[in-house]
Amino acid sequence: MNPDDELVYEVDENDKILRVVRRGELTDEKLRHRCVYILFRDRSGRILVHRRAATKRVAPGFYDMFVAGMVDAGETYDQAARREGGEEVGQHNVVLRPLGKWRFDHDEVPQWAAVYTATVSSPVVPQESEIEWYSFLTEDELAASIKENDFCPDSLYFYRKLRGEE
Repeated sequence: MNPDDELVYEVDENDKILRVVRRGELTDEKLRHRCVYILFRDRSGRILVHRRAATKRVAPGFYDMFVAGMVDAGETYDQAARREGGEEVGQHNVVLRPLGKWRFDHDEVPQWAAVYTATVSSPVVPQESEIEWYSFLTEDELAASIKENDFCPDSLYFYRKLRGEE
């Protein structure tokens, strides 16, 4: 299925579902939607950082410290997080620990997001259509990478929120 044809929720400022729309329409119209973000760490505590595929419609080639994705119509946040972790990096059956749920007000990608953390439980298997490169970085290495590279603005916001910087 073409990702633009997937069905997702448009939500209001309070995360109330307004309607079900095609993902392509939601992206084109910059409608508020639901997303999940998973901060994966390895057993040493390093953070999984990746570069988004150049073919991505939103933020192509940008770096990200979260495995993230939209909540499909009919899914809960938890179900979407479990699906995204499996699809994007091959992390099935991990223990997801919720960290919070926040609204992100942005002209391009307004959203409500549930943020989780998890420890990788098996080798990372990146989905080629989503991820071009990945590595595990320490907090200091990630801080340096943030200064040097373009990171997704929503992910930067949630990462800084988790660190108490927002």
